[in-house]
Amino acid sequence: MAIAPAEYTKFFLTSFFLSAVLTPAVMLVAKKFGLVAMPREDRWHSKPTALYGGIAIFLAFSVPFGLLIGPDEDLWLLMAGSLAFFLIGLFDDIWRFSPQGKFIAQLITIVIIVGLGFKIHIPGFPILSIGFTVFWLVAMANALNILDNMDGLSSGITLVAAISLAAYGYIFNLSEIICPALLLAGSCLGFWIYNFKPAKIFMGDCGSLFLGFVLGGLVVVSTDSMATSANMNSDVLASFSNMILMLAVPVSVLIIPIFDTALVSFTRLQSGRSIAQGGRDHTSHRLVLLGLSEERAVLSLMLVAAIVSAVVIYMAKHSQDALLAIISIAVVIAIFFGVFLSYLNGDIYGQENRSRSRLAHAVRIILNKRQILQVCIDILLLTISYFSAYLLKFDGVLSPFNKGLIEQTLPLVLGVKISCLWSFGLYRGQWRFASLDDIFKIIKSVLLSSALIVGVLVFLYRFEGYSRVVFFLDAILTLIFISGIRFIMRMFNEYFIRQSEKRHSVPILIFGAGDGGDLFLRELRKRRGHDYLPVGFIDDDPAKKGQEIHGVKVLGNRKDIRRLVQRHGIKTIFLAVLSSPSSLYENLSEYCKDLGIDIVQIRPLIPFGKKAAKASSATGKGRLKIIHHARRGKDIN
Repeated sequence: MAIAPAEYTKFFLTSFFLSAVLTPAVMLVAKKFGLVAMPREDRWHSKPTALYGGIAIFLAFSVPFGLLIGPDEDLWLLMAGSLAFFLIGLFDDIWRFSPQGKFIAQLITIVIIVGLGFKIHIPGFPILSIGFTVFWLVAMANALNILDNMDGLSSGITLVAAISLAAYGYIFNLSEIICPALLLAGSCLGFWIYNFKPAKIFMGDCGSLFLGFVLGGLVVVSTDSMATSANMNSDVLASFSNMILMLAVPVSVLIIPIFDTALVSFTRLQSGRSIAQGGRDHTSHRLVLLGLSEERAVLSLMLVAAIVSAVVIYMAKHSQDALLAIISIAVVIAIFFGVFLSYLNGDIYGQENRSRSRLAHAVRIILNKRQILQVCIDILLLTISYFSAYLLKFDGVLSPFNKGLIEQTLPLVLGVKISCLWSFGLYRGQWRFASLDDIFKIIKSVLLSSALIVGVLVFLYRFEGYSRVVFFLDAILTLIFISGIRFIMRMFNEYFIRQSEKRHSVPILIFGAGDGGDLFLRELRKRRGHDYLPVGFIDDDPAKKGQEIHGVKVLGNRKDIRRLVQRHGIKTIFLAVLSSPSSLYENLSEYCKDLGIDIVQIRPLIPFGKKAAKASSATGKGRLKIIHHARRGKDIN
């Protein structure tokens, strides 16, 4: 089906205008007949919302598909399967099938479609081809169904994925997927306008199952087209390797629904809940719980999907070797972000199901073996580091000779590096509490392991054929990857703390831009459940004005308090000068009394100095009294 590039826009615009017109029409009909979704505890919307928006998406896609798409067997099988999934979803929206009944209907449909020849072709592995295709289509259809949990999310992610697949098809001359991908993107955009918060209409299962099957089916068509154009290698292992590369790009394009499905499934198993049970435990819900607004959560996930798709498609075009490294890094980051989000399980699920499931108990036992997980992640990162060092040295293209060197030396590199990291005690700590001490351990491990590896290669092979630059780059990348992954949890935590802080409504000032202020601000941000918004620091040292501590600026000295109180509506001042004399608190207390605001004095948990220790021993109160609080001049003990 040869089409001029300028003609592609008509596919997108046709489905867009159809969707933009049909969606409000469906919305009016749904409201007239009372076909609305009422608010529920396990759902995110708070008002009755029209249903069956998937009808508009389906018609906006299928009508131009029938009129504009030429005779292509795979595409018409795709259309047949998408029609069947639309009907399964529609019947479920009307009569509410059981999860088992809906799954069986999906499975029968996919088996028929695959039996007619719609499958991923892996030469030499016909059973694997059929099994993987069935699994992939079922998984993607239900992944989009699971993802449909917040206004504009499922349609927005599908929009990004469809545009990415169209770009992928255009760049790699896979004309079969360009037009249907653009039709899907246009139909999603027309619906997304009405579905973004506050949503006026929901797509329902008829929309989400349809979108998931079409996306999964386009991946099948793309891999089949690329396999045909490449004519596949006669070597079975080489052909299988090529198929993995062919799947890498389209699968990466769908990273958000894949990630969300994996996260929900894993955390529900971990918490002893049924995977089929609904709830507010999806990626989008957790982002809102961490402080993002609903709009920002949806747009952030769409942006991540777009960035990952763009990077992966670019790398696939320029270097397939580098593509594998990029995808591996993305997988590691996704795993750690999933682990970070799983820390919210206690807030989401509570403790009601914690001890009821044997499977959940087994999952928790596995997770408690943190050293095993750390070693496995480090082995992957060290492999990426060594592989990337060769890519950087040889401009992203590896010759068979260099690939042979990597294969020959990788066991040595991994064994020496893991042994050094272990011997320096790196695996005795927790990544959530990584510190500079861990950095020093990593630096010593990298220096020692690099020296040992080079020494062994000189002894065994006289270093013939090896590049000194490769091992220098490998040492740098190892330091970056192993250190970076241990601080990624803190990076996630810091970012979302800042986002959550923006929603707090009690503005405060911190008096003391020193160690005490630093400790208090960090402790404040670790504690959830308060509503304090740090506006700035106050410090009498003029040299500190304009400086920042953890993103909070020093706004002036005590003479500026009145101006700042009036300007920012300050409610409380926290005195965080640990060695402050009592006169400072007394003076500030009187001053705050005149301004009508509170002052709280922060004291160290353990008193310092001989007199303080002596008083603490005599009274028995030194370690317990940590905060002295005065409300508008009156002491509160």
